[in-house]
Amino acid sequence: MSFKNMAPVRRLGTGAALLTTLALMAPMQGHAQGLSWEAARTFSLGLAATATHWRTDCLQTNYCDRNDSGWRLTAAWQFAPQGALELVATEQGRVRGEALSTAGLKASELRVRGMGLGLAWLMPLSPDWLFSARAGALANRARFTETAALDAVGTETSHTRTDPMAGIGLSWRLSPSVSIDGRLDWTSTRLAPPSQSLLGGGRTDAHQWGLGVTGYF
Repeated sequence: MSFKNMAPVRRLGTGAALLTTLALMAPMQGHAQGLSWEAARTFSLGLAATATHWRTDCLQTNYCDRNDSGWRLTAAWQFAPQGALELVATEQGRVRGEALSTAGLKASELRVRGMGLGLAWLMPLSPDWLFSARAGALANRARFTETAALDAVGTETSHTRTDPMAGIGLSWRLSPSVSIDGRLDWTSTRLAPPSQSLLGGGRTDAHQWGLGVTGYF
């Protein structure tokens, strides 16, 4: 099933589904504690290269690029054996649409960056593997730029709003103080570009895949 065909209610329920999964896995926590993720320290710092897919509609465009690269920086404080408080900064990349009309080429572009705070649940699978799930809030800053053939400078607007975020990850212990991490993060924001934008408006989901490293201190 394509992203376009998924119902909005289902998209907005992603976070709730994730939390439900965590609740169902709660009875496994006692066993997981015995597996001992040995890399666990009080503080950690992780950096990941990311690929983002924006689930937005490009209206009457000749070209629409919903995919871009970015990065994610995560600083965490592990306050319990299976709990951590995370501070996140992320570059989510941009989505761009272009259309050719009688007035020439018109282009609309939206670039999003965010900073947020969340909680992570840490579930050791073995001494070398760790599953994590997280949920929180992300302050997204969206910068919208529109250019036309007769206006080389273009117009630019921006806005910031707080949106939900959620994610899952799998880490492999490379050494006692370093792990390699793969993760999938989700957020949903309102693009809110001008009404004439080629990108459309309303709430739009983004999925961000990441691969990086984490150091434990």
